[in-house]
Amino acid sequence: MTTSAQLVAFRDRLSTFSPKHFANQRWVALYAAGIALADPIAQEAILRRCNDQPPDRRALYEVVLQSYLFLGFPRMLTAAEILENVLPGAGRGFLQQTGPGDEVTQWQANGLALCKKVYGESFEPLRIRVEAIAPEIFRWMILEGYGKVLSRPGLGMIERELANVAMLVIDDREQQLHSHLRGAINVGASPDLLKTVVDDLRGISDGFETARRLLVRMKVL
Repeated sequence: MTTSAQLVAFRDRLSTFSPKHFANQRWVALYAAGIALADPIAQEAILRRCNDQPPDRRALYEVVLQSYLFLGFPRMLTAAEILENVLPGAGRGFLQQTGPGDEVTQWQANGLALCKKVYGESFEPLRIRVEAIAPEIFRWMILEGYGKVLSRPGLGMIERELANVAMLVIDDREQQLHSHLRGAINVGASPDLLKTVVDDLRGISDGFETARRLLVRMKVL
């Protein structure tokens, strides 16, 4: 649950946020954090500032869509409404129609390839563990998460993983955060970029300390 102290800390961070390097990736991650906090004021402020600089509207729309995988439909729907209010039409023209079975087959193939890239050598242990708990969950994770959503065009793999990291830092989900910190490195994020994105969230959530501890374990810090 978001506290007033978190909102104040996040809005303070936003008021002075003016990245000189990794600007596109850091704005994407900060926007994802704003969605996780469910803070309309901060989201509107980020969108107005992004209107004249990177990332573009398509990238912002993609962050909204993928947020439901980690934050659920309520926060995604709120973010989508705010995006439309501030940047009308930002989400139009990108609908991928649900088509015949071959499209689902493509989602499955794309999702499997992306999940293997994100998890690297941890993919097979992940598959075994999740399938042992609930086979449907693993299938949905590949088809729905990595295939239908995270493999969409409009936002690069690095930016998507950094957005995932930011959401998980705010919610302080240690196990999933560890996976996506590693995932960001696996898809090509530099250690410096990853550390910078985490540092942008300093003092906003207990998840920041969790992330720093995980980065030490990963020998990134």
